[in-house]
Amino acid sequence: MAVLLLLVIVLVCGLVAVSPFALGTLSSRSGDWEELSWIGQTYGAASALLAVLALIGVAVSLFMQAHEAKAAREQGLRAVHTDLLQMAMDDPLYRGCWGPFFASGNVDGQREHMYVNLIISNWQMRYELRAISEEHLRATAHIVFSGEPGRRFWAEGRDLRLRAAGGRRERRFLHLLDEEYEHALREPARPPAPARPPRSPRRRPPWTLLAFAAAGLAAAAPFLRRLRSRHD
Repeated sequence: MAVLLLLVIVLVCGLVAVSPFALGTLSSRSGDWEELSWIGQTYGAASALLAVLALIGVAVSLFMQAHEAKAAREQGLRAVHTDLLQMAMDDPLYRGCWGPFFASGNVDGQREHMYVNLIISNWQMRYELRAISEEHLRATAHIVFSGEPGRRFWAEGRDLRLRAAGGRRERRFLHLLDEEYEHALREPARPPAPARPPRSPRRRPPWTLLAFAAAGLAAAAPFLRRLRSRHD
């Protein structure tokens, strides 16, 4: 998109540069600049419109570049946060640096809390980059909050996160998570039913095969007797 806008701007500048020479074809006296100026004034409205379009293109291009730069900066900050959490999950020494809770003896609870934090941070990054829809986010959050680790994590940090929300997009993200947390408390998601093993083909007992054979012989007996009587 930015490349297309740049090409449009270059094209407009080129047309403006060659316009005096192009106007010469519209006048019988190509060297009469006064007459050419009168002809050029008839295109004043078009020139103003092209200038406005060029300014709009520049503004859109700058906005897109600023948005991409912000997204790249936030992605880099979250990558650093993920690395710090990963180090803390792997080493109890680093885990204790995150506060009294992570210095306790509940190692499994600490790792569980940090892992859910990584999940929600990934959701937030994808939501802000518009890589995940609200419907998908709701469905995934409802499943995670239906489990004990997800509910514990959100119950402990929901108030702080909601108060510290920054932009409109982040507030919307946290509002969606809080709604699905309440939904999971009322109606938790149920685990999928176990798949039924495929039924093995039913084997017939041997006596049924003998019965079928006997019935076939009885049905063929008259035909065999008639065929024998013909040969006699």
